[in-house]
Order: sequence, then C-alpha cells, then structure tokens
Amino acid sequence: MPSKLNAYLLSAVMLVALMRRALGAPTALTESPAGDPSGDEAQEEVEGNPSDAVKAWMYAVSTLSRHEQEFEAEFHHFHKYNILDQYTIAWLPKDCPSSYNKEACLQWLAKGLFTYTAVLKYVAKEYPNQRILTVAERDNLIQLIKDKMRHPEHVTALTRGQEEQLLRNIDTPTIYNRKMTAHSILYMFRHFLIGGQRQFRKWEQPRRSLTNKGITPVTYQMLKS
Repeated sequence: MPSKLNAYLLSAVMLVALMRRALGAPTALTESPAGDPSGDEAQEEVEGNPSDAVKAWMYAVSTLSRHEQEFEAEFHHFHKYNILDQYTIAWLPKDCPSSYNKEACLQWLAKGLFTYTAVLKYVAKEYPNQRILTVAERDNLIQLIKDKMRHPEHVTALTRGQEEQLLRNIDTPTIYNRKMTAHSILYMFRHFLIGGQRQFRKWEQPRRSLTNKGITPVTYQMLKS
C-alpha cells in the first residue's frame, strides 16, 4: 500500500479519536454525485469568521481532503472517483433530512458519527497501519453536538454487539470488493462531514449576521405577574 495512503488512513482514524473523549467511544471532489456537496461548495462553507465548532468540522473534513487522489493513484487511474457511487452502502447516513428540526438533526448527526466510528474499523482492517491507534485527541465533534442539544442524554454510543452487526453487514469475501467497500465508506463519510459542517454554520448565521452589523441579539424573558 502506498505510503501516502498510510498517512491518509492515519488521519481518518485520528478523526475517530476526536469523537471518543465525550462518551468513551465514531470528499474536494472533482466529480460529485447529484445532490452531494462538491469541493467548491465545501470551500464556500468556510468563508467568514467561523466559530470553534465550525472549525472542528472543517478540520474533520480536511482529514479526508485527498481521498480522491489517493483512490485514483491506488488503482492507477483505471477507476475514476465517481465509480464509488456504485458501491455506496444504503444504510450509512447522508445529509440530515431537510424536514428535521434542529434537535432532530443534531441527533441524526450524533448517531451518524457513531455509525461511521464502527465502520471505520472495517477501513482500518483493510488498510492496517501500526500507528493507527497512536493518535492525539482534539476537539470532540460528539461533544459539540451535545452542547447544542436540549436533550443530550439521547446521544448514546453503539453497543459492541451493534458495531459487530454493522461490520458483518458490509463484509465481503473478495479482496477487490473489500477495498472498494472501504473506499466507499470514506467517500460517504466525507460527504456526511461536509453536511454537518454546513448545518453548524447555518445555525450560527443569524447571530453572526447581527453581530457583524453591530447589533446585540436580544433575549426575551417572561415577566412574572
């Protein structure tokens, strides 16, 4: 396996470590599938003066920024990146549904991160790296989600049995399909992270817009009779 891919996979698993501190537990694209954010759209999301929470999502996205190049290099450009659309795993989470309110979307993101935490173990198994567990902890995406929730107690990690079931669901006997499945997981994970970044930025926009205009947001309190 190319050394660049080793470094890339280490970055992906570093992202897993970012999510573990709270609960002790979870692609710039040239050709992007319809409805998914491209690299240019991801770049638009980082303009302005992002908060620490948005920066954490930006960092998470950046750890997967070279996946397209690494994938095509591994297969000697025989496959184009968008072939991974044919290997998508239907039950892996994508963008938060537009009909969801903020609390429901936060739960969706948290559950999605825990799901990807489980299936990234499949990636690590397919592309082993002896330094894969020697990672440093940074800002925690799960904790950032919980900080915005009214009911953070609803965020729970998957059990060991649930994780094992997810891994069994994607197991495949052939080497080629295992590699394609691993790359598909990373492909979908980056789109999921870009969606999470977009949601956090959207939730901050009203307050940021007022602040930029020199207006202090007003908080109303009920008057006691």
